[in-house]
Order: sequence, then structure tokens, then C-alpha cells
Amino acid sequence: MNRQIVVTGAGKGLGYSIARRHVALEDHVLALEFRVTDELLALQRENPTLVTVKTCDVSNTDAVRSALAELVKGQSPVDIVYNVAGIFFESDRVPLTETNIDIALTLYNVNALGPVRVLANVAPLLHNGSVVLNVTSEAGSIGDCKRESEYGYSMSKAAANMASKIFSNEYRSRGVRVFCLHPGWLKTDMGGEGARLSTFSVTPEESAGKLVEITTHPQDIPDDVMYMDFKRNPLPW
Repeated sequence: MNRQIVVTGAGKGLGYSIARRHVALEDHVLALEFRVTDELLALQRENPTLVTVKTCDVSNTDAVRSALAELVKGQSPVDIVYNVAGIFFESDRVPLTETNIDIALTLYNVNALGPVRVLANVAPLLHNGSVVLNVTSEAGSIGDCKRESEYGYSMSKAAANMASKIFSNEYRSRGVRVFCLHPGWLKTDMGGEGARLSTFSVTPEESAGKLVEITTHPQDIPDDVMYMDFKRNPLPW
């Protein structure tokens, strides 16, 4: 299709699976990753005309600007942005009195401000028909929250939801569609051993397939639905 795609967290798991699917569709992928993996480099070697890999720490404003500089300078339209990069600390699974507030700030800087940094740079390249998909998790839902811990992670995802909503309000008149997605309980390092053993979890490949279907066919999603899971079930804010 030769669309221009931007994917953060593209080195492994969900981000890598999304990048692979778009390469299979013959789209151009700018793959951003904090620690570039052998798998991502192999994808680039196998598809040199379709994949560009850049090291990018989304918690650092200058690093994001540098990673996107060539794309911005070229002024080529961006069709789909996937903000997948995110972090989680097992140490966040504790009561408030044991929560490390300073580590919570690290979670917020990556999970909430990371997507904002990316969008601040690519926004001039978005056009009527562009799609932004921010992976924010059901952990960001206030209305459906049943957690008694994970303050930092959950708050960072709720903040990412708010940023997504504001960005959607700002760019809706320009024809840009924005989604906040819970990708499912993924069988990845972040999902942990529980996800690998559970019958309720999903593989990154399965989730990526659902997300790519959403971004490539946004017209299939009702206009009033923005926050949902990978099966297109709306989630309460």
C-alpha cells in the first residue's frame, strides 16, 4: 500500500508484530526502539526499502526529535502512528504506603508523555485520513478500575488517555482519527509468566492483527468510540 507508518516500541512484542504486518502490506515503516533488537535489525535487512530503524527513548524530548528529524524534514505525509512503547515495574504491585513515588514519575514520563512527544513532532505530517493509535491499556480506565495497587502504572495510562482525547479534539477537524487501545493481556515480558500460562491472554501477533485491522479500516469503528479493547469492545473512561 506504500503508506507511511510510525511505530514506537518496535523492537519486540506488540510493536514488532505491528511493524511486521505493515511490511507484509508493503508499507514504509519507521521503527523506533529504545534498545534496538536483532529481530528488528533483521526485519530491516530483509526489507531495506520498507523499514527504517531509529534508536529512540520516548522519555527524552531531544531523542524523540532527533529520531523523527529526517521524517519531519522530508515532509512526507504520515498515515498511521502507533504509540506502543511503554514500561511497567513489578515493584508497582504494592500498597500505596510501599509505592515508590519517584519510580511512578518514570512510568508517567514514558507511558504518558512519550506518546505526546511523538505526536508533537509528527503532528504537522498528519492529514485527512491519518490514524493515531495509542496503546493505553484497560489500566487507564477510571470507571472500570478494580485495582488496589499499581498506582504509577495505572495513573500513567489514565494520563495517556487524557492526552489522546485532547489530541483528538484538536485534530478531529483535520480528519485525524485517534484511538486508545487495550491490546489484551499479552504473552510478552511485560505480561509476565501469568500471561504466558493463561488461556485468557493473547499473543502479540494476534493482537497486532486486530490493531492493524482497526487502523487500516477506521471507518468501521463508530465515530463516538475512541477507547476500546483489541476486540473493539468500548471501555469506560
